[in-house]
Order: sequence, then C-alpha cells, then structure tokens
Amino acid sequence: MCSFHGQPCTYLRGPLPRKRRKATDPPEHRPSTNGSVSATSGPPPAPVPLDPQEEITHPSPELLEALSPSLAGSEHHVTFNQPVSLLDGTLGLHLKTHSQYVGNTDYREPSLLDLHRPQDPAVRFVRRLDDSTVFLIHRDRETSSEPQRIADLDAIEKVVHPLGSTLVNLYFRIVHPSFPILHKKVFLEKYARSYHEFSPPLLAAVYLLALDWSLYDRTLATSSWQPDQAALEALALRTMSDDMKRPKISTLQAGLLIQQRFRNNTWTFTAQLIALGQGLGLHVDCSDWAIPDWEKGLRRRLAWALFMQDKWGALVHGRPSHIRLDEDWDVRPCCIEDFPENAADEEHDPEGSAEVVVGRELFLRQIELSLILSDVLGTFYTAKATRRGGTLDQVGTVGVAELAKPIVMMLREWYAKLPEALQLQETRLKKLSANGSLHLSYISIDLALHRSLVRNISSNAPDSLRHAIRTGARARLANASNIIGGLQMEHIQSFWGFAASAQLAAIGSFAGLLWATSDDDAEAMYYADRVEEYLWSLRVRAQAAPFAREALRMLEADVGGLGAVRASAEMKI
Repeated sequence: MCSFHGQPCTYLRGPLPRKRRKATDPPEHRPSTNGSVSATSGPPPAPVPLDPQEEITHPSPELLEALSPSLAGSEHHVTFNQPVSLLDGTLGLHLKTHSQYVGNTDYREPSLLDLHRPQDPAVRFVRRLDDSTVFLIHRDRETSSEPQRIADLDAIEKVVHPLGSTLVNLYFRIVHPSFPILHKKVFLEKYARSYHEFSPPLLAAVYLLALDWSLYDRTLATSSWQPDQAALEALALRTMSDDMKRPKISTLQAGLLIQQRFRNNTWTFTAQLIALGQGLGLHVDCSDWAIPDWEKGLRRRLAWALFMQDKWGALVHGRPSHIRLDEDWDVRPCCIEDFPENAADEEHDPEGSAEVVVGRELFLRQIELSLILSDVLGTFYTAKATRRGGTLDQVGTVGVAELAKPIVMMLREWYAKLPEALQLQETRLKKLSANGSLHLSYISIDLALHRSLVRNISSNAPDSLRHAIRTGARARLANASNIIGGLQMEHIQSFWGFAASAQLAAIGSFAGLLWATSDDDAEAMYYADRVEEYLWSLRVRAQAAPFAREALRMLEADVGGLGAVRASAEMKI
C-alpha cells in the first residue's frame, strides 16, 4: 500500500496476530524454562510482507518455526502474563537459521527484495531491519546435516562429561569478564535447557578455554580424571570448518575463542572471520535495527573484538590490516549500556574469579588502544609507507618523528587517564587480574612506534634528533622490562589474549634491534646485557605462564637465538 500511495514504507514488522485461543497462533509471550524476560516486548519481528497487495494476517507454521526453532514440534498455548525468551526477536542467534547481510553493491537491490515472494519462504526469506538494512534469512537445512550437528555436540559433551556445567561456570568466572563476546544470560538460558542448543565449535571452545583454569575449581582440581584436551581441540577445529557453511553470530564467537586458545593461529583464519563478520553485518551501525537492545550491545562488543583481532593480528603477523577504519567501519563505540553484567553478578563468585566491572573497563580500554594501534599501522607500516622511495623515505627522519609526535601524545594521554582499578599494581586478594595484558598491549604499541623511528634514522639525520630517538627507545625498553618484572601471579594466572606471546617476543626483538644499531661497543654491550636479562625473566615465568613459554620459544627459534647477541658484543670488545 505504501508503494501505491507513493509514501515511504514504515512497515518493518509483520502485522500483529489476531487474538485467538488456538495454540497454533503466534504467541506474543513465549514461555521460557528459566523465566527470563526479553529486552523487547511484543511478538518477534516477522519477515517483511513480500506482496504489498496482499495482507498477511498469519505467518505460516514453517515461518514461525524458522524464526523460533526452539518451539518446533511442540504446542504452546497463548498466555499474556508469561515471560518471553531472551532469544525472541533476535537476528543472529537462532539455532536453525543463519542471516546474510545484503550490501550496498549486492546484485540484489534491497528495495526490490521487499517485493519479491520466494517460492518457499520456509527455506529463505527477507528481513528488513530499518530503511536501509536488509538481511536474507536462510534455513540451515540447506547447508548442513542436523543429525551431524547433534552427533558432534554429543561427542563434545562426552569428552567433558560430567564436568560440562563446571567448565561453563569457570569460563564465565575467568575468561568472560575481560573478553565479553558472549551474552552470559542467553548462554546460560540455553545451556539450562540443553547443550543441543549450541553450535558445536562454540561449546567446544568454551570448554577448552575453561580447562586452562581447572585448578581454580575444587571439583576439577581434585578430580583424578581430566577431559581429553586433544580430542576436544580436534572436535572444535573440525566443527568450526563445518559451521562456517552456515555462519551466524555463534560461529564468529567460536572462531574468536579458538584464536585465543591457539596462539600460533594463522592470519588466513583471521581473514575468514572478518569476512564472516561482514556477512553478519557487524561492520555497520545496528543502533536503529529492529532487534533487542541486548543483541545490539552484543553485536557492538563482538564487532570491536573482531576489530582488535584484525589490528593485533596485523601487527604480530606483519600483514596489512583487513579493516579500513575510515571507510568500511561504521560501528559505534561500546558504552556501559552494552555490557549486561554488573558487580551484583559476581557477589557469590568463589576465589580466583576475575572482577566483572574491572573486566568491562579493561575491554573498553583495549578498544581505545586498538584504535591507536590502527593509526600506528596505517602511518608507519603500510606497503606504501615502507617501500623504497615511499612515504617514510620521502619525509626523512625529521618527517617520521613529526608523524610520530601526535601518536606519542595520544599514548601518554591514554595512560594518564587510566583509572586506579586498571593500574598494574592494583590487585585484590583472591582475585585474578587481567591488567597485565592491558599494560603489555600499551607498551607493545609504544615499541612498535619507536621500532619504526629507530629503523628510519638516516645517515644525515641531525645528531640531536638521533640522540632523542635512541634515548626514547632505550626508555621504552626499560619500561617494558619493568612491566614484565612487575607482573604478579594474579596477573600471570588471568586470561591473556592471543597476541600476548608475540607481544612479549617483540620486546626481545626490539632490544636486539637497538643492539644491532648501536653507535659503539659500549652501547652494544649494554643492550646485549638487556637481552640476556629479558630472556631470563621469560624463563622464570615460563612454567607458570604458557604465553611466556611460547614467547621464549619464538625468540630462541624464530629470531635465531638472541643469546648470540652477547657473544657478538663480547667479540667486539
């Protein structure tokens, strides 16, 4: 009718169902086993009417089953005082459907999709979220075997049985506070019903990460039997490959968690996850979409986690970033309202848990650092900037220092504004602290910036500038060593992201760079001593910190053995 009258369409949701007493009518309030309440009221949005000349008063049973798969095969009577499920009205969290974002240059014109009637709406249908955003919703039966999914979940659960719920609780105590890419209440609501409601790789990834902290649960710590981690890893990787054929939010969550677990992950997998996220529409603003507010918050947190994965992955792998911030990224910054948990959620957490409020603030600060890192990568480490005769060669040492100055000031300002709760020395009795990972990220960006400055000192650079750059680099190396030396067991035993090993290894490499570019033998000997001291600091922490052990391996094997630095310096003397 909007087309007929030449008016803009505001018909974003399906018509309200007529109030009948039949159990087949679409329920406005769906019962939930745990009594949770959705973030939005009313019935879940129905697909856009595909024929403007025909009024649709009742969604088909197939369509209802596609939108609300948890009700498939059962009857529910309508009662208007019953709470609805948290999953009502969501876009990317249905068990048996996956969504596909229709981009601006897609061959399918979004305005024409509103007029298209598919032959079988139970297989694929259109869902419009606002005036400019359209998704295609696909049924999973087109791309995968449901019996295989159930079999995979059973195999995963068999590996950890009867410790599944224990591992889930452990995950939300330690990993989730500082890496909140799941919605705790939604996850627990589904888990309370059945582990069959999850995608296999996500469930396996949660179990795997939790197993790293088995000593922080009395049941796991005293158990004579431990789950087979190798079998769980194999299941996680195999089912991840299958799940990417029907990508949804849980697929991306699983991929990000797997990358935190396997720290020697490949850059190719990161590229796949970014493409997957774009297919889910995570790179665009969802503020005005017709989805629950809590899903908007989840999407923002997940989008920024993907952004951080891209930027830190680009740094540690030495590759160009995939996400262009100024052109292809339209995601609002996360705010407090995007985090559903608060201090009340940790009141009864046992010892060894991470603090929810501190973790939330830490995640926000990590996002800020990743934005600064994006500037460093885009200014000093692009192919255009570093090639012979490129930007850095053209501006010379003085120009490179001028380019670095505003970023140095941003880093100083960021550090000066850190709240007391995020200071490295701030720890609480019987609480793990992820503050160490935040400070390591900070110093890693500072070192990456000064690494470029040291590399670009030309032979005709002013002596005063050369001295200033090398003095600043020396101070950064000392700062990095102090951060590593200041790590307490509360830091070491907390959750560290995938980049931690490479960040630690980069400190050793930076010391090696300063040794290799020393002005005289005395300076070379000084940096050779710093290299030895740093390798020792990693060795004494390697047993308690797997990421430190991996960093030590990277320095000794991949860099060629920094122990040779001291021998070379002694030969000069």
